[in-house]
Amino acid sequence: MNNRNNLFKISSLSFLLLIIFSAFNFAGQMPDKYKRKRIGEGVTLLIPTNFVEMSDDEIAAKYFTPKRPLAIFRSPNKKAEIGVNSSVFQWGEIGLESEMDMELLKGFYKGAIANSFYEKIKFLNEGQIINIGDREGVLFEFIGAIPEDPNAIINQGGKSRYHQVLYSVYNGKVLIVNFSVTGTEYKYWQEHATKMITSVKI
Repeated sequence: MNNRNNLFKISSLSFLLLIIFSAFNFAGQMPDKYKRKRIGEGVTLLIPTNFVEMSDDEIAAKYFTPKRPLAIFRSPNKKAEIGVNSSVFQWGEIGLESEMDMELLKGFYKGAIANSFYEKIKFLNEGQIINIGDREGVLFEFIGAIPEDPNAIINQGGKSRYHQVLYSVYNGKVLIVNFSVTGTEYKYWQEHATKMITSVKI
């Protein structure tokens, strides 16, 4: 009986220590300080001081795109990222960004998100028009999910990713600021994501 009680106490203590360790480990990933970073010409935003800018090799290994993003920063555990990019196509005239129709931009990118590589999209914000200095932008918030494959040899379960994405017009192109994190952790990051995204200055 004593052995059983001792085993139970040891197991309980181990489980408690695991929870405490996990909490401290997760807390170490959360931003506590921010620094304003310049991205390209004329664009700045707040980035957590514990985030690391991804190298060209990291970006190339993770993202198969012909056009390199302006910058991508990641959390220490690599689960959260914020990236800045611009569209390859022209959108309006340079110098007339403040006159762009945001409803048109909103409709275009809502369709693009809905038809992305995710199999399921759950919008938490279907496109809020916000002010960014002397112009406007459209902010989306959604969770994209890839359901588990029943035919997979190794079933890892469904995967989901939480996004806050801002679209605005910059130098005649669309500026895209995208925060994303593992879907299971989005509630912890939601407030931080909004702070980063809405800090953009153009």
